Amino acid sequence: MTNQPHPSTRERILERGLALMSQAGLAGVTLGVLADQVGMSKSGLFAHFRSKEDVQIELLRHTAQFATEHVLMPAMTAPEGLPRLNALIRNWFGWAKRAGLPGGCPVAAGLFEYDDVEGPVRATIVEMEATWRRTLVGLVERAVGLGHLRRDLDVEQFVWELFAIYLGHHAAHRFLRATDADARAQTALEALLSRAMPGKAKRHRKPSRRRKT
Repeated sequence: MTNQPHPSTRERILERGLALMSQAGLAGVTLGVLADQVGMSKSGLFAHFRSKEDVQIELLRHTAQFATEHVLMPAMTAPEGLPRLNALIRNWFGWAKRAGLPGGCPVAAGLFEYDDVEGPVRATIVEMEATWRRTLVGLVERAVGLGHLRRDLDVEQFVWELFAIYLGHHAAHRFLRATDADARAQTALEALLSRAMPGKAKRHRKPSRRRKT
């Protein structure tokens, strides 16, 4: 039997902080609360992080790494194109609970929490969102290139709608606690993918003709 290496103090702080952030949001991660969660003093926490803002940024980066391990990397084992995109979407929606977090997606919550708050924390969230969007765009473009999705597909619009469904699902599930959040998100996803399939021509709305009375 091999001995498992003990996590470092910094790793324990990040693990506890991530769990706390998933429930209380970034604003709920104070140095005092986090120190209590880890079982150390605030001065001891300062030995690893310079400020509350520093903790929040490190936690966001830890979240990105954590999500990559649970969402992105497993999906990359699927065949290229639409199978890989579908695998990623399945892993992405509701990923926090499956990964063992007690709350929801910290980044999704941060998009609302820091929408009007300027500073390094917001800049980090913006950077993370842009990186994830580029990942999705790349996967959709590959699916188009392989002929799995329409050649004339507006990739940016597709990804925009995909994000909208994800955030709608997050709000319905976490804030409204709607029991039908998963089913409605799945219906929206199926409709989005259906419109993107080859052979689905863009429909142009024809002007209505009024009957003469």
